[in-house]
Amino acid sequence: MRRNEYLFDLADWLTDPPNGGPIQMWVVGAGLSTLISLYGISCCLTQRATTLNITMRGFQPIGRGLWLEISGIHAVTFGLVIVCIGLFVHFQWFWGNHKRLFPFHEVAKYCAALGLVVAILAHAYTMITQT
Repeated sequence: MRRNEYLFDLADWLTDPPNGGPIQMWVVGAGLSTLISLYGISCCLTQRATTLNITMRGFQPIGRGLWLEISGIHAVTFGLVIVCIGLFVHFQWFWGNHKRLFPFHEVAKYCAALGLVVAILAHAYTMITQT
């Protein structure tokens, strides 16, 4: 097994049309995406967010412990990342399983992915230039 084979399988799974039917459409495409998006919106509105404290090699840890509390513009940009993830999940698994919306799910999904990239870059910029 190659080292990056899992990443290719994940990319295939995220880009292939869903085949879960109405149960997947409502549980994942409506329910899970709503929960994800509501958390992102609450991060944007309250300007507070709680996330896992993940440290990358070569960088100083931001805080101690398992959870990291962020506030201000950092929480807003983090909330935008979460909202874009929620939109991607909705477009992939709700629109992708809906008969009328299926023709538009690819365009909407890739717009959400583009928004995710922009939101990640904005979040990284605000975290790097924090004062």
